[in-house]
Amino acid sequence: DERREGVVVRSQSGHCVVMESGRSWHCRVRGRLKQGAQQSRTVAVVGDRVVFRILDASAGKQREGVIEEVLPRRNKISRTSSKRDRGRIEQVLMANLDQVVVVQSLDRPKPTAGFVDRMLATAERYGVQGVLCLNKVDLMPGGKVDPVWDYYGRIGYRVLVCSATDGIGVEEFGQVLKGRISLLLGASGTGKSSLLTAATGLELRVDEVTGKTGLGRHTTTRTELFPLDCGGFIADSPGIRGFDPWDIDPQDLRDCFPDMVEPASSCRFSTCLHRDEPRCGVKRAVRLGTLPRWRYEAYLAILSGIESDSRRAGGGYPRRRRD
Repeated sequence: DERREGVVVRSQSGHCVVMESGRSWHCRVRGRLKQGAQQSRTVAVVGDRVVFRILDASAGKQREGVIEEVLPRRNKISRTSSKRDRGRIEQVLMANLDQVVVVQSLDRPKPTAGFVDRMLATAERYGVQGVLCLNKVDLMPGGKVDPVWDYYGRIGYRVLVCSATDGIGVEEFGQVLKGRISLLLGASGTGKSSLLTAATGLELRVDEVTGKTGLGRHTTTRTELFPLDCGGFIADSPGIRGFDPWDIDPQDLRDCFPDMVEPASSCRFSTCLHRDEPRCGVKRAVRLGTLPRWRYEAYLAILSGIESDSRRAGGGYPRRRRD
């Protein structure tokens, strides 16, 4: 009957590995936690603090337990799980983190338009610090990076330029992780696992980008939390090519683009969505060139996706369950 508190470091199919005082426990989730309407793909996720009851602590046997309570989360990173769920099911990628490190390759595979904007907007929504890591700079002619990436640094995000192959920026990448609880997100083949291995010594599976598609194979099959020798924890996640943010309505989205806050103050209407409304300060900033058009178009694409998800879910922007 002994109850203890620990952190979920792996979660899959209703079973979790929970770390407590340096020991791991293989736990299943108590059935009553799964009762009621399904609002989330997984009850307990990586990073969750949980209360579990010990089932077997015999010497020489696998330590087993059952999770009886998931403690309140201070934050999370979530997305809509899939189109077939009609936007109604939440997929929490991780809970209780300090920062999201978005890894984007400069080549092989080519950068995905709008992906970085979606990830950073989601981090803003949940009050998590966003960091942009541009990997594979060794593949760029002369090691030069498109100046468009400098824009993220000008609006307050930390931007790292790295090459796991040549060691460029690897030390700085490791320093960003030190003492922090971080989640790495990016498409397959962007080099997340290679960077982690080079910067921290973690031996993670690494695979090559396929020549046929120019995309990476999935080498990480689930999000898993690892302790770092330099202090802190890192969660590597499966490669993702698309990301539909969860629980952001159109009014919330405006505040998830920090570079749009100041020009929005001159909008005629306080509810302006910066699309069709007259005397819009954001559209004026785009015309003047102070807000890049590509950044504005990324905002419009996310806005359109939110509205499409709402229509599939039955209309309106209902407030979903908060943690």
